[in-house]
Amino acid sequence: MDTQTNIIKPRKYPPAAYAMHRQMVAVRRAMSAATVEESQRAARWAQAWYQLVQRKLDQLQQAPRYLH
Repeated sequence: MDTQTNIIKPRKYPPAAYAMHRQMVAVRRAMSAATVEESQRAARWAQAWYQLVQRKLDQLQQAPRYLH
């Protein structure tokens, strides 16, 4: 009997909104870091999330628009 259950929660936010949220969290971490190394690491994460947000926004702009 398999007692392990994997419940996958539905994503609450669209991917672009989630990425923007993660970027904001990374920026906050960079600003409140206790050490220079921690700040640099958080800044790299913020930059990576920023690039992801920009890529998602570019994809949305290039997506075809359909009239319903």
